[in-house]
Amino acid sequence: MADDIVGSQVADLQANCEEQARKNRFRRQFWRLTHAALGLPAAVLAGISGATGLSSADARIPAAVLALVSAGLSAAIAFLKPEVHQRAAHARRRAYLALEVEARFALTQAASSGEPVPLTVYRNLLERRRMIIAGQLDELVQRVAVGGAPPEGEAGE
Repeated sequence: MADDIVGSQVADLQANCEEQARKNRFRRQFWRLTHAALGLPAAVLAGISGATGLSSADARIPAAVLALVSAGLSAAIAFLKPEVHQRAAHARRRAYLALEVEARFALTQAASSGEPVPLTVYRNLLERRRMIIAGQLDELVQRVAVGGAPPEGEAGE
């Protein structure tokens, strides 16, 4: 019975990874749209305010207002850093998709061999999910590329 519990936990982890990948796809789209929604008007308003200010002496006040709005939008972009959030959401999405594939593979391998999912496999999957949540994506990629799971001594740290 304990064997079925580990398999069901891996299946739950797989479903959670699918959901997190979907959410991070939407986060990436949100930050991409935020960047465009703030950046494009800032650039257009800066150009219009410059042209307006140079056109006549009477247009200085409207040009100054446009320049202030443009500066505000530019400051919002600098403060929010949407491109950083967009890249982070994309990296998390890729990491969750990779983890979901690993969980699916573990379930398939267990089903084809007729044996339960080993507890060590589940522990390694949980450690990888913890690394994704903690934002240790670079370390996770390096660990997976070098040889997969962490040694048993590192799993509890």
